Amino acid sequence: MVALGIALGAPAFAQSPTPSPGAQSSKDIQFTAHDVATLLKATHDAESSPNVTIDLVGKDASDMPTYDPIVHFAGVDAKSGVATIWIMKSPPKTPAGAQALRAAMELACMATGFAGPQWKGVYDQVAAWDGALPANAPNPYKYRLALTARIQAIIDSYTPH
Repeated sequence: MVALGIALGAPAFAQSPTPSPGAQSSKDIQFTAHDVATLLKATHDAESSPNVTIDLVGKDASDMPTYDPIVHFAGVDAKSGVATIWIMKSPPKTPAGAQALRAAMELACMATGFAGPQWKGVYDQVAAWDGALPANAPNPYKYRLALTARIQAIIDSYTPH
């Protein structure tokens, strides 16, 4: 098995309470090609499985986050376990729109545990990194979106063009 890693550059303060000024570190998440296949299967199966509920909620473009303007994974309700994805009303039918929907579905499948314990753990870790960002961070989903971008790059590298 080949391990595929994701290195997410981050200021050291997100990792250590006493960083040295200007120090940089990277955050690593390791996953295998089999893990990626498991995630892809989960995103495909989520549409018809009775074991996960993902609500798609249409939003006006002005109500979408600036860092996630087409489709946004809004979270999982702690009581019901239902995941919510916001999607722009009349989203563009472009590769960027399709990619945004895939990313939100991946995050929903990870966060709910539907993609399995490996991905639930990955999600919890990157969500914790995002949670450590300053309250005024321009993108509070920085690490989660970086993870989905890395996953998509891996998928694209194996997809014939």
